[in-house]
Amino acid sequence: MTPDRVTDDTRELLPDYLADARECLERLSGVLLALDRGESPPDHVADLFRQMHIIKGGAGLMGFPAVGALAHGAEDLLGEVKRGVRALTPELAGALLAVHDALGGLLSELEAKGETVTDVEPALAALRAAQRGERPVPTAPAPGPGLVPAEEADEILQEFFTESLELVDELDQDLVALEESPGDGELLGKIFRAAHTLKGSSSFLGFGQIAGLTHRVEDVFNLLRRGEMVATPGVMDVVLQAVDRVRKLLHAAQAGRPGPMVDDLLAALAEALEGGRPRRIGEILVEDEGVSPEVVEATLRTKDPATPLGRALVEGAGVSAAAVERSLAKQAVQRPSAPVAGEQTIRVDVERLDALMNLVGELVLGKNRLARLRAQMEARWDGEELVEQLAETSSQIDLVASDLQLAVMKTRLVPIEKVFRKFPRMVRDLSRSLGKEIRLEIQGENTELDKSVVEVIGDPLVHLIRNAADHGVEAPAVRAAAGKPREGRIRLAACHEGNHIVVTIEDDGKGMDPEVLKRKATEKGVITPQEAAAMSAKDAFALIFAAGFSTAQTVTAVSGRGVGMDVVKTNIQKLNGLVEIDSTPGRGTRVDVRIPLTLAIIQALLVRAGREVYAVPLASVVETVRIGPGDVKSLDRFPVLRLRDQVIPLLKADALFRVPRPEPAPAGREYVVILGLAERRVGLVVDGLVGEEEVVIKSLGSYLAETPGIAGATIRGDGRVTLIVDVNQVVALAARVRPVRAA
Repeated sequence: MTPDRVTDDTRELLPDYLADARECLERLSGVLLALDRGESPPDHVADLFRQMHIIKGGAGLMGFPAVGALAHGAEDLLGEVKRGVRALTPELAGALLAVHDALGGLLSELEAKGETVTDVEPALAALRAAQRGERPVPTAPAPGPGLVPAEEADEILQEFFTESLELVDELDQDLVALEESPGDGELLGKIFRAAHTLKGSSSFLGFGQIAGLTHRVEDVFNLLRRGEMVATPGVMDVVLQAVDRVRKLLHAAQAGRPGPMVDDLLAALAEALEGGRPRRIGEILVEDEGVSPEVVEATLRTKDPATPLGRALVEGAGVSAAAVERSLAKQAVQRPSAPVAGEQTIRVDVERLDALMNLVGELVLGKNRLARLRAQMEARWDGEELVEQLAETSSQIDLVASDLQLAVMKTRLVPIEKVFRKFPRMVRDLSRSLGKEIRLEIQGENTELDKSVVEVIGDPLVHLIRNAADHGVEAPAVRAAAGKPREGRIRLAACHEGNHIVVTIEDDGKGMDPEVLKRKATEKGVITPQEAAAMSAKDAFALIFAAGFSTAQTVTAVSGRGVGMDVVKTNIQKLNGLVEIDSTPGRGTRVDVRIPLTLAIIQALLVRAGREVYAVPLASVVETVRIGPGDVKSLDRFPVLRLRDQVIPLLKADALFRVPRPEPAPAGREYVVILGLAERRVGLVVDGLVGEEEVVIKSLGSYLAETPGIAGATIRGDGRVTLIVDVNQVVALAARVRPVRAA
């Protein structure tokens, strides 16, 4: 069959079609699983027929013959069932499940590649076999050799093994957590989705044993999340055994050898499905109250469908009302608290969120303008009733605008877990390749930050963790000789501090010796001997971020080229972030990366240079100090400030931005704003500090975009335009005019 392809005419319609088709598949999934177990819920056949009809109709409109053929074949079969021509057997339900999975795979291919590569014949063959009343052989639709190149197939397999093993590890943790909180609906949904993902991907690639086992696990959690089954210890034991068996099957498939059998666990899961089901009222009456099974069965056959069984037994079979009440009470006790509610989410395009954020930014500017006007009117007409009403209204708008800004910013926040998730596997592989024993501890993975920040922070963390594993944690024998546990520890943590997020990478390894760092840097020409002599320990630690600098004796696949930490510095600078390092020889190293939560609306420190006011991003301000005539020193003819144990190079804001000054600044009344970017510190000398204000970064346009030291502009409350200082460029300018390396 010809592959389905997205054309220029249908590309714009594709997102809506995929969303509708996947919504239909979501509704199909639960019904098909129930049918596959032999259940026959009322009205579900008609619902299945409608969903397949919608998918088929949409496929015809989009010109997708493969999707349409599958949906049409399933629709024909369901039409016969609906008309009573054919019975809805478990064999037929199994074939429909194969169609469901195949349709999901085709939709994913259309979204990712713009065309389908999967052969739909196996799923169509399963439908035809079910039509003949045969039990179809479980075959997985796999990419045809003529459609997928060998190297791409290898890449798909490697991605499958990596992601599946990570899912299995997550399942282990989640199942243990579920035993402690069996009523956690969110956790049940997460486990169900993981099992469904494993089943779909393994079925697609032809790993039948894995698909069959995860399919049964999915059945169990489908019932659990709908409240139709109880998570007894016996059920959880069998599920955990099944997860362990899936892990063994994955390792065996990855190594190219046969895996263990799964028949015993399939049988155990089938028993768990039956045993975990709450007892029905009739079963309780028979087992606990001594009611005859024949009486219960006869009453079920003859009673009105609308009449509860308990009432029918009391009225027509002479069963005592007390026995029925006791049985009902037992049934209520064993029933889970409530079915799990569906996810209350909708899909929103990121561009819409960006547009909404821009509108909120304009609202913030208007709020600041209104606050300034209120202050001016209060100063002029204090006590007037209209002024008081204006002040009250302004305060209310200020509050609502702030709440709206926070709500919109939250819509762009995603958990940093998305980045953290790949590191356990990375540390495991690193520890094996380096011959070390390393345990990764993760904390604060639910900490949220802006989506744009998440996309940039991943690479720096990869290099910092690799650096900790290679340079920080020692070999097991070395650790044992030093009296440490053989297993090293790397801690990865995230937390909020005000409008920042702090990511910490800490190891308990050998630490860094500042004298060794200075010596290496001098040998490589990164610093001069004079600069090394003047450096503090904190300055020396910052040397690891210099381009081309490395303490590794040999170049390996992990380190030695002096590139990784330079990448860390570059990416953190893009975010206007800060990096702080603390290390103790023999005890370990701690790196704190401090980055802003969002990059669109920022808190700024307003400073004055001459008659101009500039906005400095508060996220990059380390501290401010007032200086006198004797505080500024000269080092190689460049002005510097010695602040505690640091030597800070200074730049005058009026000279940097070429601000005309009709008269010289008064001596002893200047301020220094200490700016931090990654590991570097620079002092910006200004005439005064105006205050803090929330500002919206606006582009200067293409004509002024290259203005040195300026990141953009904002409109302040008084209506005037204020330029925003580009801390990244200021630090770079300071490095050009003054090559002192100070952290």
